[in-house]
Amino acid sequence: MPPKARQTRAAKAENDNASIEKLAAKHWQGKSAKWAATVVDQILEKAVGSSTLHTQLQWLERQQYLEQYLWPNYSKGRQNDSTVISCMLMINEKYEQGLLTTMWTIFETGFEDLLDDAVQLMMRVLNGDKVRVGSVDMMSVVRMAGVQFLIACFGSMETESVRTQCMQLVGLAIWYHMEEETRGFMLRKVPQLPKFWKHTQKGFVENKRVSKAEAEKNCRYRDFIPQLLRDLAKQCASLEYQMYCAKVLELLVDLESQLPTRRFLNPLLQDFEIVEECRQRMAVTEDELCVQLLKRLDSRIQFPVTDVTGHAQSAAQMRERQLERISRWQLQAFQADKELFEPIVIASAAQLGTTDSLQALLEPMEMKQVQQLARMAFVRTQSAITGEEQPREMLIRSLCNQMHVDVLGEREMWSPYPDEKLVFGKTVGMAEAYNRSEEKSQLGYALLDVPKLGLQYLSEQDFLKRSFELLQLETAAELRTEIQEAVRRMQPHEEEGTDEVIFDGWTRMALPLSVLDVVAVQPPRVGEQVPARVQARLKVDLSSYTDSIKAEWTQVRPRDVLILLAVRQSGAVRVRGCQVESVDMPEDEGSSVLGFRVLLDPAQYARDKNNVYGELNVALRRQAQESSFKPVLETLRQLADSPPTLPKWLAPVVLGYGDPAAVRQEKDTVFMGDTFISIEHIKESFTEYARVDVSEDVDTEAPMVEVEIPADTTGTVLVRSVGQQNSKLPWLHQQKHNMLSFTPAQVQAVAEAGQRGLTLVVGPPGTGKTDVAAQIVSNLYHAHPQQTVLLLTHSNQALNQLFERIVALDIEPRHLLRLGHGEESLDSTERFSNAGRIESFLERRRELLEQVQALADSLQVPGDYRDSCESARFFYVAHVRVRWDAYLRKTREFPFTRYFQEQKGTLFPEGCDEEAVAHACFAYLERLFDEVAEIQPFELLQSARERALYLLKRQARVVAMTCTHAAMRLGELQQMGVRIGSVVMEEAAQVLDVETLLPLTLSQTLERVVLIGDHNQLPPVVKSPGLRAFSRMEQSLFARLIRLGVPFVELDCQARARPSIASLYRHRYRSLGDLKPLVFQGAYAQPNPGFAHVLQFIDVTDYQGQGESEPSRYFYQNLGEAEYVVAVYQYMRLIGYSAEQVAILTTYNGQRALINDVLNRRCRPYEQFGMPRAVSTVDQFQGQQADFVLLSLVRTRNIGHIRDIRRLTVALSRAKLGLYVFGRRSLFESCFELQSAMQMLLANGDQLVLEKTSLAKDTKNKAAAKEPIVVEGVEAMGKLVVEMA
Repeated sequence: MPPKARQTRAAKAENDNASIEKLAAKHWQGKSAKWAATVVDQILEKAVGSSTLHTQLQWLERQQYLEQYLWPNYSKGRQNDSTVISCMLMINEKYEQGLLTTMWTIFETGFEDLLDDAVQLMMRVLNGDKVRVGSVDMMSVVRMAGVQFLIACFGSMETESVRTQCMQLVGLAIWYHMEEETRGFMLRKVPQLPKFWKHTQKGFVENKRVSKAEAEKNCRYRDFIPQLLRDLAKQCASLEYQMYCAKVLELLVDLESQLPTRRFLNPLLQDFEIVEECRQRMAVTEDELCVQLLKRLDSRIQFPVTDVTGHAQSAAQMRERQLERISRWQLQAFQADKELFEPIVIASAAQLGTTDSLQALLEPMEMKQVQQLARMAFVRTQSAITGEEQPREMLIRSLCNQMHVDVLGEREMWSPYPDEKLVFGKTVGMAEAYNRSEEKSQLGYALLDVPKLGLQYLSEQDFLKRSFELLQLETAAELRTEIQEAVRRMQPHEEEGTDEVIFDGWTRMALPLSVLDVVAVQPPRVGEQVPARVQARLKVDLSSYTDSIKAEWTQVRPRDVLILLAVRQSGAVRVRGCQVESVDMPEDEGSSVLGFRVLLDPAQYARDKNNVYGELNVALRRQAQESSFKPVLETLRQLADSPPTLPKWLAPVVLGYGDPAAVRQEKDTVFMGDTFISIEHIKESFTEYARVDVSEDVDTEAPMVEVEIPADTTGTVLVRSVGQQNSKLPWLHQQKHNMLSFTPAQVQAVAEAGQRGLTLVVGPPGTGKTDVAAQIVSNLYHAHPQQTVLLLTHSNQALNQLFERIVALDIEPRHLLRLGHGEESLDSTERFSNAGRIESFLERRRELLEQVQALADSLQVPGDYRDSCESARFFYVAHVRVRWDAYLRKTREFPFTRYFQEQKGTLFPEGCDEEAVAHACFAYLERLFDEVAEIQPFELLQSARERALYLLKRQARVVAMTCTHAAMRLGELQQMGVRIGSVVMEEAAQVLDVETLLPLTLSQTLERVVLIGDHNQLPPVVKSPGLRAFSRMEQSLFARLIRLGVPFVELDCQARARPSIASLYRHRYRSLGDLKPLVFQGAYAQPNPGFAHVLQFIDVTDYQGQGESEPSRYFYQNLGEAEYVVAVYQYMRLIGYSAEQVAILTTYNGQRALINDVLNRRCRPYEQFGMPRAVSTVDQFQGQQADFVLLSLVRTRNIGHIRDIRRLTVALSRAKLGLYVFGRRSLFESCFELQSAMQMLLANGDQLVLEKTSLAKDTKNKAAAKEPIVVEGVEAMGKLVVEMA
């Protein structure tokens, strides 16, 4: 749109919004709010007839039109067509903005009426009745808004009121519209269904139990979906209704993607032949989006799960069903007329199951014969849409579809590398531009041809298939940007008269290829279609590049990914991927030619019929962390080709259809180790139980216990000692003990994590999630010595923080292993990487053998036992064990007295139990020789790889890595047969659904899964706006399980922030309290020097005539807020605050850049100011904290993404002692989601109030020293700082 037209439209939108504000102020935003149906008519008529429809809907939503006006009056019998349409439009607007999940509670008591009214209204439209509001025809609006409303409802099935009502639309009753013979056949397949069907029919007529109104409603619900299908098929041929048809297809795909909604709908879709009916009519319009969505619907209908029962089917089971169907059809044809249908009767199953072969058999037959065969196969001969006789071609296609089986397509043809069709295709472009289109005058909703992630999946393969497609699209979107930037910088042009491409520019990340040869293609493995391996040779010439670029390319390592491009003057026309196998460095110093041996993707190579690889002329390098997509996608492909790999006890609930309570496998006794610091702590942790009995042998100072917890709180908690050390000889085993006094909720989380099954722990900000996770790992380590604990987090930073806590606990360092990047940042003298552990083992070997030799010398046994672990173990069997056995038989004194006296000093303290000391000493020796035995294999294994494999499989008992690294190495870990007994994941709410699930497929012996996170804070990061919003790709497994109703433990005492600051987000949790006395003493009990309040919202008006600005698209800035925030930071530094105490946060990257610019000018050059601890966006600062936070909200026209309540929770929970929020009061105060926090922030006014306390250096008048200073605005704050400086 031209700039002038855009300005005109913006001005009109502003005028329309102003009129809406006046209506809101008059009718529902005040004490005198009054209902008037004419107001609803007026607003709806004006909005639908306006060229700024979407802007007006957004503005109405911001003015709380639904919450404060429409819905409070809806339940009072005041609804009419305008009210129903308006409610649907506003609910759809909230759904588009991702706000609906916080709103469903409003509709709990009246949703039944709203859905029924919406269905009635849509049925009128589908039946051709006119719907008008004033002079505006609402037919198309009702169609679009109604379908989108149903999409929103069926996307919120975790809400009971929504689920209960919506399921009636897709219940068994809809089979009323199926062919009678087909329905009878389907009913007979499941024994319980005939009785259920008979009962259902009673609800369609008035009787003693069913009123007339109820019967009419039941009939409406029964007829709605079939009528919608008929309308879809009819409108497919109309260009005017293509977006509506696409939306109906989206709804059907959504319904087919969940087992409860698919159960009875899928047979109806097959009976209606809806795909063929639509395909036949779409040939007129050839709308690409509708065609693609129809293909997606077809694949959903044919997905390998059984109708009604929903059991997942393997490829073998699907083929068996196909054979049964073909055999039954052949038998019926034989019984009807074996001579007439001889071609069908004598054909093989392979012929009848192949589309081309069956079509060839049917083509010569007469129409009556084809119709007879169709009826035998339960294929309609009359259209369910029009009632007319089906054409011959349609019947043949339907019969071919009935007999053919397509099991998920050919998974081996899935390629982890996106090609040019995907990278530069419409889907990726639309996903990047999602919800960013120009204002439309007609009602329309964003739509993409991509799968959605929901609450439920049809099977494990369904989940893997959807995840593969979405991850590949996300990768394609990233590659699209990188390729376009690289090509732009390289400036390609073609020589006239030749195909040669010359590059006039350059870029660090991409180089022209001088050689690309495919050197080896291995034939396919048995049963496969693609080559087993495709190897190629690449060469690039670095002679014309700088040393830094040469160094970057020579650092490319095996397993890195290169993207190969065919670049023409017009841009990149081909995109292929490869993985580096080896690097051929330049042969001599004068050469600059760098070579690579690479592995091409066999699936892509098999699909490339032409010589595509001869066209490739550019190699694009990616950063190492950006190459992780390839192994992750390969893992998904391999798992999709395998039988289900999730543990059987876990799969149902993870896929969304199991009993949420069934994942807890509780046992009476739980190992709690050193969770408690005293007996008093034990008793305080179980106060809700009637009684706590602690056995007498429990150490009062450092208890090591197991706890028997009763099923009911009226029972008695029994606490018994386990593994107590000899307190008089602590040097025998320098045991570390937990020093934290866990709260009862933390103890509950630790106890539940020790049991088998799935444990969810919700940790609000500052409640000690990391400490709880570390204690869980320690307890599992001690309780299950034969199992490995897999420790996962989202980020390396969080993994290192957690790992450092674990190192400080009583876990042998030799049993710890940290894989992946980031290990070097650990604050520890030990090295826990593969190489570091091996080095430590070899060093430890020398120390142990010296101790063995010292023991031999003390026993006066001749010989040198320091040369190998084998000789040391021989010494143990031949000399140590023999002497100990003799001691046990009381034939000699304790034989190792001399050794322990030389090593440790006094052996038998006065008053000790000598026999107990002797046994403790021998236990010490046993541990020494056990450790020698563990290290012995490192003498035999010579290669680093063999040692690393042994370390991971046999030695490591706590293996830590990020979720991304786990997904990358999943195949390797499975091949090694690592026995994972427990998975503990922190930051689980920030990890993608698929990245959480993949590690859970490692082992069928997995006994427990512990997920720790906070779904009320920000979800995983997904860059593509379309995939994030439309596909719900940002969904985490943790959040999904909570939506499904899986029980969880919520930590309830925060120790981060002042209670007043914590109150800003306390309402987001069940019962979040404050840890006493920690947050009520010290700095928490004191005011913030120089400030009148510890938290405040500061209203920032236009600065220099401007509020927010947008120098480039979506790069939002606010100069007034930037200047104000920096001035307050300068003020804090001048009165003595440390720079390390202050973090400046904002909600947009543009504002962060602007604040950094102001800081670089005003603060960085001056020692008295310096730079604050952090200048960051809210999203990037999640997981961190600061004493004082200055928060800039930036926006002055629209609220922006701080409206996501999860982002708001993160923003408000970063500060410990002081929080000062800068923004536009009039904008944020009116937002429904922000109201609770805004009321508390504005309790202290909207102008910054300072105190002179810290400024009056030598004043004698203390009362005057506390005189408040009210800062009038940005300029006043700047002036104050100048005066102070």
